[in-house]
Amino acid sequence: MIKLINIVKQILLEGGNVFGTTDSIQKANIEPTVEVFRSQLSKIFPAKAASFKSFEKLGSAGKKDVSGDIDLSYDVKNLFPEGKPDFKGWGVDEVKYNELVAKYTKSARTASPEKIQLRAMIVLIGEKINDALEDVEVDTKASGSGSIFCAVPQYGPDGKKLGKAVQTDINIGNPEWLRFSYYSNTYSGNVKGLHRTQLMLALFSNKGRTFGHSTGVIDKETGTQEAKSPQEAIKLLNKLYNFNITQDILDDYFKLEDYMKKNLSEEEYSSIMDRYLKILDSTRADIPDNLQQYWIDNQERLGLKGKFLPDTSNLIPHQTEKA
Repeated sequence: MIKLINIVKQILLEGGNVFGTTDSIQKANIEPTVEVFRSQLSKIFPAKAASFKSFEKLGSAGKKDVSGDIDLSYDVKNLFPEGKPDFKGWGVDEVKYNELVAKYTKSARTASPEKIQLRAMIVLIGEKINDALEDVEVDTKASGSGSIFCAVPQYGPDGKKLGKAVQTDINIGNPEWLRFSYYSNTYSGNVKGLHRTQLMLALFSNKGRTFGHSTGVIDKETGTQEAKSPQEAIKLLNKLYNFNITQDILDDYFKLEDYMKKNLSEEEYSSIMDRYLKILDSTRADIPDNLQQYWIDNQERLGLKGKFLPDTSNLIPHQTEKA
């Protein structure tokens, strides 16, 4: 149970809306919004201005007519060139950084030194953004697991402010891994990119591994990082399950779920799906149409509440708790 709680915490921090005051964004407004945000960051951190040009949209942002938020990738080397924090480039206080590292180290149970150091830098950077910009909010409490969660004002193609904000997450890590972990196909129906990612997370978790959107795959018992690239993650899955899976399959929710059904025993498939539905029950997303009957049939056994189901979900009549 403790392991599942930790997984849920990771999901809530790495995905979904953390503000409650932001809106979805039209496709045409994404690039103008990111451009203004990039410009604002460049003024706060002039030594890092060139690095903000490397922002890459992740997931479904820019692929669909409407996106719930904007995920951006940002290379961790911009914070830790040669493995050491760039205090001068970011204008953060080294003494405060060391105090935060000591504080987080004391309270952390499983976090690695690298993750603690990243959290300290993210919090200090977030505080500088909050101090400098009245119309941008950084949630420094939620930020820290590898992402800077921001609520930023939306702008239209004409450069005018639209009077509403969108959650914009700066996801810090290896760009290749971020591209893989946040990848989203364009689906019909109620399936989103996160459904594929959380299914992949359930696969790894079922074998005692932690899948981090920014960090790769880690063995829960030993703390050893076993995959930090898409190729290594695929190789590990094939080893753990005796699969012959490809990235094309792993990149698509429907292909992945179908492959699992055909290549796993009924018992193991059900075990993973049970875990998957528990994960989704704590995620602000609908249950894929092809799993909704399984959800209904096993709701009581799995303790599924449907707390975060969207109002348009077919499962609303079965909801036992609302967010």
